[in-house]
Amino acid sequence: MVEWKEYRIKDLGEVVTGNTPPTSNREYYGTEYKFIKPTDMVEGQRFVSTTEEYYSELAYQKYKKCLLPPKTPCVVTIGSLGKKMCLTDTECFTNQAVNAVIPNKENDGEFLYYAFKASVLAYVKQLDSGTTSGRENVSKSSFSKIKVRVPPLPTQQKIASILSAYDNLIQNYKKQIEALQTAASELYKEWFVRFRFPGYKNAKFENGIPEGWKIERLTKLVGIKYGKDHSKLDDGNIPVYGSGGIMRYCNKALYDKETVLIPRKGSLNNIMYANRPLWTVDTMFYSIMLRKNFAKYLYYVLSKIDMESFNAGAALPSMTTEILSHFKIIVPDNKTLELFDNKIALIFTQIDNLQQQIANLTQQRDLLLPRLMSGKLEVK
Repeated sequence: MVEWKEYRIKDLGEVVTGNTPPTSNREYYGTEYKFIKPTDMVEGQRFVSTTEEYYSELAYQKYKKCLLPPKTPCVVTIGSLGKKMCLTDTECFTNQAVNAVIPNKENDGEFLYYAFKASVLAYVKQLDSGTTSGRENVSKSSFSKIKVRVPPLPTQQKIASILSAYDNLIQNYKKQIEALQTAASELYKEWFVRFRFPGYKNAKFENGIPEGWKIERLTKLVGIKYGKDHSKLDDGNIPVYGSGGIMRYCNKALYDKETVLIPRKGSLNNIMYANRPLWTVDTMFYSIMLRKNFAKYLYYVLSKIDMESFNAGAALPSMTTEILSHFKIIVPDNKTLELFDNKIALIFTQIDNLQQQIANLTQQRDLLLPRLMSGKLEVK
């Protein structure tokens, strides 16, 4: 039986707190090294693929003692505690809201990432001292003293290999989804922006659009409906949508047909498409299609509009039915709409299948994680 021992984080490696170079000197910012901030991290996502800002070579020279090697676990310790962490995939830097642990030779960085995810992330929330400008905060000293149970290095590597296999598959499927989404978006642009739709070479154009196509007001093409509050709904498998996406799941559907969801408050540009029963909150609009094969086309039309430029709110970005009623949309002929709908439907089906695979893998990984980290499930 492999023996697991308890160590303080500072005994597992070097704890490094990041820095933010003076923003007044833009020479510190460039393209050379990722500069990871909490806002760059995605909850539940292992790596940070791109960052909002990068260190320059000048910043590297100034802060090189804080350079993090690949496979260094990083945990947010200022603001939004207990939610975000990541694993570095290249040499990079972080800001002061992040504490990273460069593992010593007795420990594996990838294993520590999963160990921290299993226990440290939630525990960090409990250590909040709240002394940094009123924000949630855990000092480097307190973070360093958190205790973690770890096995010998060979077992660490085996466990990390098992769990990373799940995350590698998930990452691969996400890349496939991104490629499919790009392909679908390019198809829309090719047909309806560049007007290279099937038969375009023989098409006649009138007033800048193909003959047989029209320009119509949005509200003549779809019915715009308000979402409803969801506080009294029981848990279930029906997604509840807000302007940020799926908020939770409930047991009752507000609408069960193909629709395009339009944020009424908040993230106005986050247009969403759905083709299954759903509930949407009162800060959202859902649309009822008045034309056949129109939903997928409408999704791409609205996705290409900067909805925030029509903001009617002050403190909170807002959209109104009055504003939407003035939107005018190019409407292709029925044949072109049907062809586009069929092609996009095939892509959406592939995306749905991949998303289901991701959900299954995520569930399996999350069930396996505590069992492996408890030491009760022995690995060979």
